[in-house]
Amino acid sequence: MDESKKLRGVHAEYLRAIAKDSGVCIKSRLFPYPRIWGSIKKGGHDGGIIFKSASRSTNIEYVALIRTVKTIVIPAKGKVVDNYNDLKTLKIGKTKGTHLSKIFDNDPELQLEEVTNYAQAIKMLKSGRIDAVAGSALVLSYQFNKHDALDAVDLSNRFILGEKEQWLQLAEHAISEDVSKALKDSVERLKHRGVLDAIMDKYYGKQWRKINN
Repeated sequence: MDESKKLRGVHAEYLRAIAKDSGVCIKSRLFPYPRIWGSIKKGGHDGGIIFKSASRSTNIEYVALIRTVKTIVIPAKGKVVDNYNDLKTLKIGKTKGTHLSKIFDNDPELQLEEVTNYAQAIKMLKSGRIDAVAGSALVLSYQFNKHDALDAVDLSNRFILGEKEQWLQLAEHAISEDVSKALKDSVERLKHRGVLDAIMDKYYGKQWRKINN
């Protein structure tokens, strides 16, 4: 929230754009991530923009795909990763509790260093204590830019672990056929006109397009 208590950020602006384009009234609320699931199950709110998850799909309808986000490993400049086995030669930082891929998360041959946050991981990379950072392509793009560390890495030299889908989701208790169609059609129009990408540019800088392609 900004000083006037208005919600800011990518998702907040996505939802405002979708509400304006679709004509569907959307009231945005700010939640700590863990509370989302309990609230939606109890009817405390009706939906949101969240990554698709097989374990979280009960009583949920996936209304519209917002975008596909790659999960990646970005090594420091001078560290080349041509294939998965090259990752085993690197010390890789990742935030605690982050799930990136089944193979990567559970591979005993990888040298994974769990960190509290991305700022810590980037500081370790710049000082040479780790060789690479793993995470969501969009988050890493933002964090490297925020901490003035883009010159420490080559964004084109990244290894893709997998993909996650970001969806506009609604709880079954909130669904009607008309509303669902209006929201889905609106998201498609906004994507086609480049509105959602422009919102990303505003907060992430245009380097996210390179790292998530």
